[in-house]
Amino acid sequence: MTSREPDLRILFVTWDGPQVSYLESLFLPIFAGLRQRGAKFDVLQFRWGNEALTREIGELCRSHGIGYRAVPVWRWGGAAGPFLSAIAGGRHVRRAVREFGSDVVMPRGMMPSISALSAGGRKLRPLLFDADGLPTDERVDVSGLPATGATYRILRDIEAQTVRLSTSVLVRTRANAEILYHRAGPPVTPERFHVVANGRDEGVFHPFDEAKRAEVRRELGIAPEAPLLVYAGSLGPQYRLDAMKALFQEVRRLRADARFLLLTGSPEQAREALGEEGEAALVMRVAPGEVPRFLAASDVGLAYRAISFSMQGVAPVKLSEYLLCGLPVIGTAAIGDTGAVAADGLFFDDAGGGTAEAARWLVEDVLTKRESYRDRTRAAGQAHFSLGRSIEDYARALEPLRGNGKHLGAAGAPTLPS
Repeated sequence: MTSREPDLRILFVTWDGPQVSYLESLFLPIFAGLRQRGAKFDVLQFRWGNEALTREIGELCRSHGIGYRAVPVWRWGGAAGPFLSAIAGGRHVRRAVREFGSDVVMPRGMMPSISALSAGGRKLRPLLFDADGLPTDERVDVSGLPATGATYRILRDIEAQTVRLSTSVLVRTRANAEILYHRAGPPVTPERFHVVANGRDEGVFHPFDEAKRAEVRRELGIAPEAPLLVYAGSLGPQYRLDAMKALFQEVRRLRADARFLLLTGSPEQAREALGEEGEAALVMRVAPGEVPRFLAASDVGLAYRAISFSMQGVAPVKLSEYLLCGLPVIGTAAIGDTGAVAADGLFFDDAGGGTAEAARWLVEDVLTKRESYRDRTRAAGQAHFSLGRSIEDYARALEPLRGNGKHLGAAGAPTLPS
């Protein structure tokens, strides 16, 4: 649907720490694009950290035509402070709805859901729930939250309530939809769930020609033909830096001139973990706007992830960025809906082949057919992970909230058991 004036105003409620930039890098371009589809977004962000950064985020939102309010999160008392912030956040949701004139409330993840329910849930406004994976189960897998404890049961109940009270539920994978569907039970139907892509702007993330690629490599001190592996993202046990290090060692055995570029917000942690291999690695903290040019100068993107129950709901944003920049991928294909990319031979799955095989694939196949891989991965990125694809997915999920009785998202909904 196209409209000259927005006819649906949505309050996006999110909860972000100082190292998280999903609002700026992922959601704002999607929201700006949806403006042309008759949807106007405003942001209520619960956050902590640098106040100057909060002001910058607010200015960036407003530059996209998106209203912005920030609410500080209480950080005292361990988990008690944030939990109480979420409950008390209900009054901030009500105030934002009143001031922005919101028609819909869109909580992203568990803590914003607590605030949205505290504000009145669908009695206040219809809900569009961005499930954001399986965050409660991720606390079990990553943080050691007891799966039999009261906290887990409470959060699971909040998750199920939010699904039941929502008109549409956004998920990133079909597996995530199936899990939430079975947990919520009747009267929830499969049509309520909408798989949306974590799409990136293909005008920002794109391959370089040889001249531009060589220019960026000169800046990095890397030879034009040297194999360059790149990882862009957070660090932690679940991201398997040990596997990336092992792959780099194997590639260097085949090509001594190989280099490893890590773009991360935790460079000290990366250097310590790499040890001696760090001498041949470039570890950098860069602004989000600088990431595309470094990806486009690389040869392969790394996307390893520890497999666990909660990871069934995750779709790595870096996969979109790698593919749109023309990079084939080595990593864990089980994370996200990567079937089409893997079937096209653009994703080397570490579950189907070992480190030595992955290194040979890069050196003997990818590097010898660089232009072919660049074109094919770019095409796959445009087909499955572009910003345009995300806008289409979100627009379909918004249709049931327009009050016209048309559930246009049903055609794109996952096939779930009855």
